[in-house]
Amino acid sequence: MGRFFIAFALLLACRGEGNGGNPPDFPILDALDRTPDPTCEGTWLAGIRGRIIDAAGEGVAGATVQHCLRLADERFVCTSPPQNEDGSFRFDMTDDAGWYAYVFDDGVRCVDELAIRVLHREEPYGTSYCHVPLAPDDSVQLLPTPAVLREVAPAVELPPRGDEMSPRDVTFEGGVVLTDVVPGRLFDGEYEDLQGAFVATDPRPCFLSEGEALLGLYAFAPEIEALEPVGLRLPNEGGLAEGTEVELLVLGGLGTVRTDGTQIMEADFEPFGTATVSGDAIVSDPGVEVPSFTTIGWRLLE
Repeated sequence: MGRFFIAFALLLACRGEGNGGNPPDFPILDALDRTPDPTCEGTWLAGIRGRIIDAAGEGVAGATVQHCLRLADERFVCTSPPQNEDGSFRFDMTDDAGWYAYVFDDGVRCVDELAIRVLHREEPYGTSYCHVPLAPDDSVQLLPTPAVLREVAPAVELPPRGDEMSPRDVTFEGGVVLTDVVPGRLFDGEYEDLQGAFVATDPRPCFLSEGEALLGLYAFAPEIEALEPVGLRLPNEGGLAEGTEVELLVLGGLGTVRTDGTQIMEADFEPFGTATVSGDAIVSDPGVEVPSFTTIGWRLLE
């Protein structure tokens, strides 16, 4: 499946500060031609605005928002950050209250599905993904709820890099462990930057189905993939019996692929393997690999 990165226009300057649930006025959206293409058989999406908050409900300044679109012609595209005059990318897209606005390129406005990817390059947050329901009668969408960035903390046990091709276990806050991590085989990420934290399920994260029963949810950062197999060891906080089988799930990100080669699309939260209770831990089964360091969930295997 091809992925093309589409430039977009962004304006952070607005008349008045955004607060609470009321977005500020973005002149770039006021001036936007919202007229749908009559040949479009999907939803006509000319622009969007929304708010990024932290787990406490406060706006997050300087966040980056990427839009992943399933177009009506079946192409899949993701937007790239805006560019400065010197051609460098601008990643600080949200204002002090967490609001941003965005105008889509003409060639990607006929849309069937929309998901957003939210991250922060300077602050300790895990990357977040959400599906966004489209309002067919509005060519400038408003995110129905703010997207949430959740704080993560540095690994609590990070063995020295040493031989960077030698596997080792990395322990995170709460006793979650990534096993057999090879620093020299982490794609597009630094070993020393590994972070993680438990994610609360109340309020329910946007990627979880209503009523989905999980034993736990954990966010990693930065969002990277390992080019060598990485396993998982989770604390058995519920006191599950020895040998209990557990299903592992992952939040799909950019290029999230299971070991069998099947892809997990952005913002989808899907199974990728199993684990078994062994003493005080839940251990990923042989051959099960963490597809990417996004958000991992686990539940009893039905």
